[in-house]
Amino acid sequence: MRHGEALVVAIKTRIDWRLGLSALMLLIGLACIHTNSYPPEHRVVAFAKPKIGQLSYDVEVANLGGRISSAFGIQRVKAEEFSHWFIEASQRQGISPDVLASLVLTESSFRKNVRSPVGAVGPAQVRPDYWAAFCGQDHLNDPEQNVYCGAQVLGHLLERCAGDLACALGSYNVGPNARKGRAAARYVAKIDLHLERLERTAKR
Repeated sequence: MRHGEALVVAIKTRIDWRLGLSALMLLIGLACIHTNSYPPEHRVVAFAKPKIGQLSYDVEVANLGGRISSAFGIQRVKAEEFSHWFIEASQRQGISPDVLASLVLTESSFRKNVRSPVGAVGPAQVRPDYWAAFCGQDHLNDPEQNVYCGAQVLGHLLERCAGDLACALGSYNVGPNARKGRAAARYVAKIDLHLERLERTAKR
């Protein structure tokens, strides 16, 4: 074969190869369009928001808020606001939100800015001089942080009481050394009464 003929063959072969590659790419493109997809490295995926989890949480807040409002006579808007905090604190500390709601009713009747003669502040009546450092919180006058700190304190006392809720509640009210006294017993009885009222509203 002459040099000129060989060159023509080589050029023709290259053209045929490029045409074949172009045809192949065109077929791939048509297939992608037909299946409404793209090659993995270029695919754009739109992730839907997990609405079920949020919906479940909102329902839980509304349910607890409704029960608090009905059982304790608390304004519904305030009851749901506190319910957010109770549920969050419950998830953090593993304590029933009903227990936290009953504690706050007993301690402050859901008043946000109340202060006791001994210096306990907020809805959960936490004493900053005792518990601010423990909770890592310098803003216990903030009602939300106050509720979280109160739940943290109760969780700590629950551990000290080996899971005995009555012991932990008595300690929360009068301190660990007097948790078996009459004052502690009266406090626990109040909490139990509030829990029963919440339970009755849940059964309606």
